[in-house]
Amino acid sequence: MAENSEFIRINGRAEQRNYSTIEAINRADAAFVGIALLFVESSEYLSVFQKFLPVDFEKRSYVIDLLVKAFIPDHALAKKYKTDKYAAAWMDPFLRALAADADHRNEALAAYMKNWCRMMRPWGWKPDLDTAPGKDRLFCDFAFEVALAVCAYDIDDSMFNDHPYYPRDLVDYYRMHVRHTRDAWRPIAAGPGVQIIAPPPPKKADLAKTKRKGIARWIELVCDGNVDATESVLEVIGKPRKLDDIHELMEALSEAGQAVHGDIKDDETVLIQASNVAEDRALGGFDGPAGPPSGPARCSAGLLAFSSWLEARGYRLVDLDNDDDAWHAVVVKADYHAELIELSNTLKIRTRTPAAVYND
Repeated sequence: MAENSEFIRINGRAEQRNYSTIEAINRADAAFVGIALLFVESSEYLSVFQKFLPVDFEKRSYVIDLLVKAFIPDHALAKKYKTDKYAAAWMDPFLRALAADADHRNEALAAYMKNWCRMMRPWGWKPDLDTAPGKDRLFCDFAFEVALAVCAYDIDDSMFNDHPYYPRDLVDYYRMHVRHTRDAWRPIAAGPGVQIIAPPPPKKADLAKTKRKGIARWIELVCDGNVDATESVLEVIGKPRKLDDIHELMEALSEAGQAVHGDIKDDETVLIQASNVAEDRALGGFDGPAGPPSGPARCSAGLLAFSSWLEARGYRLVDLDNDDDAWHAVVVKADYHAELIELSNTLKIRTRTPAAVYND
């Protein structure tokens, strides 16, 4: 790593112009930020590092800007940030952990780390990674965002420093070689010195009191009253009286994180979507069975397990038949299951029970 820092010093001089700025919503670039800010000992490198920070609205993120500001106080936050739904899967929970009061921030980060692997599924983490030639790619990411937060706020990390994806060695190096030299000016537990604005929880409608009807009510039920998700789906499909083909509907629901909609062989996508639906309803994470088998067999086993898991938490899984080679399923509160089935019949949306489909 010392050789790498020397390379940065030589090739990162002010006269160099052939560099690309960081894309702050990209996890690989977030890792670069963590290594750059926590490993390099000389303060002169920070001015070089700043040249890599994006000014383009499309590339900036509130999370990375906050963490950078903790180490470079003159780094200005933007007035507004673009929301990236893909990155929000980890950025939103991370911001909520950062926004916890100082006495409980380590507990909030410990809870974040507990769910970190599950959140990293879209980036390639798997509980059953097959490293044989031609199989799965190695998962090489680490929770650099947590390392940055721990060092920025001088947080006691003893509750989670044994997590395999927490870069403990980098944090230890910072504490030993950087905190009391380059960053000696920083007050203890100062952080970025600004209030953390955590994303609000989704706005939920009271399902017992809303006046929606027809397809709008159907969507509202399978979105569990999530107002923004309901509106986003309605913007895509409108308000048809019946649906002979549900592909567009399911695309919109899965894009909003409200349904399972995947190729019959794509077990990873199906299980990620199931976990996303559970997380959106604050039910906790659902992991599903590890392979083998994989493909359709793992999808069936996973969805059947998801159905039982949901029932224990007051929800029901409803499979939808679109007469194609794909999985389509939605989740509804048990109290509204009968209403959803009745609406489905009216809208010509064919429903099936999980036991009838996933036990085949």
